[in-house]
Amino acid sequence: MRMVIGIVTFAAPLVALSMQLADSAGMAERHHRHHDSYSVSPNFLRALVIVMMFMSVLGILLAWLCRLGVYSANDLVLLAFFASFVVVTFVLWASMRRYRVVTYADYMDVTPPLGAPVAVAYNDIERIERSPAAVLSGQHDVRLYVGGDDPRVIRLWGMVDVEQVLLRVNRFEVLDDM
Repeated sequence: MRMVIGIVTFAAPLVALSMQLADSAGMAERHHRHHDSYSVSPNFLRALVIVMMFMSVLGILLAWLCRLGVYSANDLVLLAFFASFVVVTFVLWASMRRYRVVTYADYMDVTPPLGAPVAVAYNDIERIERSPAAVLSGQHDVRLYVGGDDPRVIRLWGMVDVEQVLLRVNRFEVLDDM
């Protein structure tokens, strides 16, 4: 059991680090001729990877010291704590890495942390309002109420440049009092 937990604690940050290094994005906002892309800041994603690496090394080191008898704590419990922290941070990093908003002339594609990308036609937006909770980024999220054939609510995270996305949508008549 110790071996499995130790491997997870060690491997998750390495996988995240290799994926982060292989990602060539480098920018949270990219403007092209026919579309604009918005994603979570690569600096923030790198910071999460650094935190994962630090906690992984710290957990393995402390568990090893407990195993040697330097500390009286149970090494398996300690390693499980650090492994759970690393796994939760990895899941958070992976979901934020996947999130993306791409705006085109008359519609946008929103790729949520889980699930398939959603295309939202600007003309189908019935209401836009600010979300009351800004948990992850300290900035307000925005909810788009989309009508048409498939009514739904789309959330735009405040971690992307929501103001630029709303300027591209250009539907100020549907803005709630923001």
